[in-house]
Amino acid sequence: MAAAKKGISKSSQEGLKDGWTRATFILRKDYLEKIKSLAYWDRKTIKEIIDEALKSYLKRKRVSPRNSI
Repeated sequence: MAAAKKGISKSSQEGLKDGWTRATFILRKDYLEKIKSLAYWDRKTIKEIIDEALKSYLKRKRVSPRNSI
């Protein structure tokens, strides 16, 4: 009998490290331009800039977990 699957695999998750996911967001054009500029001048990826910004923002918030359905 074959081993149990680790979980449902989505093609959008291929190539990502554990703990990461892909998502699509809509944001203001001026924010995107600033993010791109920061990434360029700091020699970082847009992913790194977004991760740092969200980490800093969420550190200051108290977030209650959502109820699972």
